[in-house]
Amino acid sequence: MKYFVKQFILGKTAILPIEASHFALLQKSQRSMVAAKAIEEKYDLMISNYLEFEKELLLQITEQVVLNKESYDDFYQISTILNRRIVNLLTSTKLYYDQMQRQVRLCDFNNDNFSNTALNYFSREYDNHFEYRFMENLRNYVQHCGLAIHSFSLPSNWEGEGDSRLMKNGIKIYSTREELGQDPKFSKRPVFSECTDKINLTKSIRKYIEKLSLIHSEIRALIEENLKESRNCIENVISEYKAVNDNNALGIYAYSVDSDDPLGDVETKVPLLLDWDNVRLNLINKNKGITNNSKRYISGDCL
Repeated sequence: MKYFVKQFILGKTAILPIEASHFALLQKSQRSMVAAKAIEEKYDLMISNYLEFEKELLLQITEQVVLNKESYDDFYQISTILNRRIVNLLTSTKLYYDQMQRQVRLCDFNNDNFSNTALNYFSREYDNHFEYRFMENLRNYVQHCGLAIHSFSLPSNWEGEGDSRLMKNGIKIYSTREELGQDPKFSKRPVFSECTDKINLTKSIRKYIEKLSLIHSEIRALIEENLKESRNCIENVISEYKAVNDNNALGIYAYSVDSDDPLGDVETKVPLLLDWDNVRLNLINKNKGITNNSKRYISGDCL
């Protein structure tokens, strides 16, 4: 088997011979970069769904202030759309977790057991935080039994004195222990004994996302050096090819042929481009991490 790099385009193009070990390294580098991009895409999906949930809360409060919703049908519609936001969020957290072990393994060059290390991050947060345990179990409940919101209210009250008084409007959404207990499987889980009569879903979700964001930051740090090595590997071969092809490396691949003829039938080929890794870096820059999320809230007092 022989290995080469060239452009897969119409017309004559330069051909760069490479060693088998170099080809194997390029394969590994490409796989790791694609996997790392997938990790960031799943995290971006999760954070986007969380952002939509938070926006929906604010939208419902605003509509209540302006439209003064009071009917049963109004309340049903509010509950329905918020349940939909929560289902979308929980689906994306499940997707993130389920695919993480495989994707992290593809970024592990030296058998450092990255996948088990990543799983330990999840287990640690599950053990340390009730909100994380609750949301993980609520996800299973939502998938197999019922909806997340069992009770909600739109409280409003005056704050301050005299002409400076302001009316504070909000929304409270809860899961209830009574409703969760109707599911025989949920009621037998250890987390059920930790549940109060009403579990504040907004606070639980914010804490849950905060901890998932912490885990993601740790996974980024875990695979960072290998990804730098992967990017450097592909950047170097692109530079080498440009040197022999008039500074043109558009559409180049590393490939193998079962003969000495570089124009023979291709057995395996590896695309050599950095576009997908640039997407990953842009996603990292966009989603920098969420800290102290459970201690923050948005207020209109300053308006």
